[in-house]
Amino acid sequence: MQINTRAIVRLLGLVALTSSTLLAQDGPPPANVTVGEVLSETLVRHRSVTGEIRSRLTSNLASQVEGLLVELDVEEGDEVAKGQVIARIDDQRARIAVRRAESQLAYARAVIQQRQVELDNATRDLARIEELDRLGSSGVSQLDESRTLVESRKALLAQAQSELTTAQGDLDLAKRELEDMTIEAPFSGRVVEKRSEIGQWIGSGDDIVTIVSLDTLEARIDIPEDVYAAVRATMSTHEKIEMRLPALGLGAGQEIYGEVITILPGADTLSRLFPVRIAVDNTAGLLRPGMSLNAMVPTNSSEQYITVHKDAIVRTPTGEVVYYSNDGVSAIAPIERLFAIGERMAVRSPVLRAGMSVVTSGNERMFPGQPLNILAAPKGPDVGIGNADGTGSGNQSQSEGN
Repeated sequence: MQINTRAIVRLLGLVALTSSTLLAQDGPPPANVTVGEVLSETLVRHRSVTGEIRSRLTSNLASQVEGLLVELDVEEGDEVAKGQVIARIDDQRARIAVRRAESQLAYARAVIQQRQVELDNATRDLARIEELDRLGSSGVSQLDESRTLVESRKALLAQAQSELTTAQGDLDLAKRELEDMTIEAPFSGRVVEKRSEIGQWIGSGDDIVTIVSLDTLEARIDIPEDVYAAVRATMSTHEKIEMRLPALGLGAGQEIYGEVITILPGADTLSRLFPVRIAVDNTAGLLRPGMSLNAMVPTNSSEQYITVHKDAIVRTPTGEVVYYSNDGVSAIAPIERLFAIGERMAVRSPVLRAGMSVVTSGNERMFPGQPLNILAAPKGPDVGIGNADGTGSGNQSQSEGN
């Protein structure tokens, strides 16, 4: 992005007009301000790559059973909580199946009780006949028949126990199918698409809604081969990647930062770009999947650039500017933001030079030509300087701006 020459002309005209007005009115009282120094720094070059915000959790919520959709309690854009009921399939037949299975289970339990009684009776009869046989009062055939009857009763009991297990399984399956008629959110998130409507016949596996999680977002960018090593190095140094989202605005303080999670193995065979995943914080709830972004990724070269404190940057209808002290009177300088360095911002400007003093507070309602009452001396080179994630000092960063 190039600085608009016409905007500079308009700004300079505004300076002249305002200064003339102030002189005619003998001028307003001075504005109480603090200032910071414009610095010239050697910074690691960065280049801009495009990407988007994605959700780590996205679900096309589908039905496991077929049936008539009779309830759909959400609309696109609604927030849902984990476990919240999203939809219901007509479950009348499923409820009948559960009651039938419960009846079969009760019958199987009754059969077991009957078979157990029969076995107990046969066992007692066998014990009595064995005692008579010991006393010589029972025949061999009677003893054999009693033993055979006991074994038969044991087999019938085992069969009844097997039928009980089957009946229990049938009931569990019927209950599960009934539960599957109610479709719940697997995680907290937001409905982004409705794929079915009430009254529609749903087949097994048919999608009903699409839900995305807003708590587990990440940025996804693609980087060229020539910056692969530099980006990979940030994973060990924990240097954060600066990202700007047009949806959030492009003014100072609108950047977001995140550490590289991983560089996916294997580049695209046509573009030779490597996909990169970057962690982002969505505590404020402003980010949404699909938002486009520009990420500033490091390269392997350095360059000299000027930097100002972030607080010096003011947004105007014609672009971003900073106010600087021109012999104790405010003057305006258009700037182009490049990237953040801790509390400072690397910028381009046709006006600013290293050593100049720019207003860092008291500039909210300032206008060109206003007298300045400077309350603090310019910040030195060791003040407000740090890495791109705002921590510490050391190697600085710089952007190609393309």
